[in-house]
Amino acid sequence: MTAVKRSLGGVAAIGTALAFAALVPATASAAPVGCTTAPGGNAEASLVGNSQCDSQADATSAAAGYGFEGWGSATAMANAAALALGFNGGTAVADGAAGGGPAAIAFGPGSVADNSAAGLGLSIAIAGPGATITLTPTGAVCQGPGIAGSFTTLQGCIG
Repeated sequence: MTAVKRSLGGVAAIGTALAFAALVPATASAAPVGCTTAPGGNAEASLVGNSQCDSQADATSAAAGYGFEGWGSATAMANAAALALGFNGGTAVADGAAGGGPAAIAFGPGSVADNSAAGLGLSIAIAGPGATITLTPTGAVCQGPGIAGSFTTLQGCIG
């Protein structure tokens, strides 16, 4: 695979993430929750109705988890920054370490986006309704509609 194809795949992953985030429909009864942990801050957790989040980071990292009728869980250690967004029944988990920048977005009932890619660089996992998208340091697995990609390992998948 050429470097151009790898770069285009990464750009496509980020573009898709932004599109999912921008197109999330609002629900009148939904109560979004956000948990953010700045470097050296305390771990946070919140549960309001069907929205839940948690975040944890060490003194050199930052983490943010957001739930909008879903669950977002972010953990960042050793100079990492992690972001997890769970929408409309989705579960997003982002675990970063060693300078990594993982993001996970889960949108829709039964969706799971799990991004535990480690090491320097950005990575993203996006899961659509009913999908399970997993990104680890050893590879990516897409089961259902979604996409995953790592700029560190140059591995990814499209479901």
